[in-house]
Amino acid sequence: MTAQPKTPLSLLAGLSTTLRQPVLDAMLDATTVAVVVDQDELAGRGVLTWRVLDASGPIDAGEFTVGDDCGACQLIESLMPLLETLVSRQHWDHIVLSAPPAMEARPLASTLVALLPEITVDTVTCVVDAVLLVEQLSGDELLDERGLALGLPDRRNVAELTARQIEYADVCVLANAHRSKAPERLHNLLLHLNPRTTVVAADPAGVPAGAVARTGLFNFAAAEAWAGDLAASDQVQPSGDGVTTVLWRSTRPLHPARLNEALEDIVEDVVRSRGVVWLANRPTQRVRWESAGYSASLGTLGEWSDTEHLAECTVVATGMGLDPARLQSILDACLLTESELASLDWKELDDPFAGVLPQ
Repeated sequence: MTAQPKTPLSLLAGLSTTLRQPVLDAMLDATTVAVVVDQDELAGRGVLTWRVLDASGPIDAGEFTVGDDCGACQLIESLMPLLETLVSRQHWDHIVLSAPPAMEARPLASTLVALLPEITVDTVTCVVDAVLLVEQLSGDELLDERGLALGLPDRRNVAELTARQIEYADVCVLANAHRSKAPERLHNLLLHLNPRTTVVAADPAGVPAGAVARTGLFNFAAAEAWAGDLAASDQVQPSGDGVTTVLWRSTRPLHPARLNEALEDIVEDVVRSRGVVWLANRPTQRVRWESAGYSASLGTLGEWSDTEHLAECTVVATGMGLDPARLQSILDACLLTESELASLDWKELDDPFAGVLPQ
């Protein structure tokens, strides 16, 4: 008995549903079915609406209820039976999943890989707005402030979402490029944020000039490696055209109070940074470092002893007009000095991050 071939799925993400529509149209053909999830009714009615369509027109529609818990989690749980049903009908040989604007591709793709063996993720495509891209990556506006949060616990900001959508994409469609003064610089910025991605320009009508689905580009291991806690340093792009990526490393720990005082200076001119750091007052903990726009966050990643690495600091930062020497100097000034290394009781240092990092 011949095994049923897996159905390829292309995942479409991006903040603007208007700019995504011509890309979605380009993905549809006679053998494709699309599931489009919208969040227009989420704030008012607490539901995510969905519709199924193919090249011939609408097929079905409905809604998913979102409670006070994680909206993204509930969406993923609700989508799985719908996708299984579409596959079982064996009427189409390609599925497009158009996610709601505030949804990141990574948890969707990870769940599909883990739970739906009859589907293979083929392409993750993200549509970005050339006019608003730098603004979206540089601010600190919360999704909730724009009515885009996926439920009450969602405290992400626009910059964080935009960066994560780009970092996981196999294809980035640069829409509105004709309205940008420096489209080449934006192309370069996208490659700095995700060296794996293929940047496809869109014409003035928003129609992509290259392949955006059924590309076979998705590689789960590679996507996870780049979008993980620490961007692969061997893929850091060379600086050019106003875009700079800095790789900063140190085998000395950071002084927690000095790091806290320097946060605003560190994220100045940085649109995105990620890494793993070593705080002197938490000598055994691996601490995740992440910033997007003007917001920085720290989280725990387990113990250094659980890894093959000695305790160290590694941060990759990308910015527009970023001065590498200035950033490196600010970070270096946060490290313990030689005399502090020799004389301080590290664990007695004040802990400004006690409210966000467990002991």
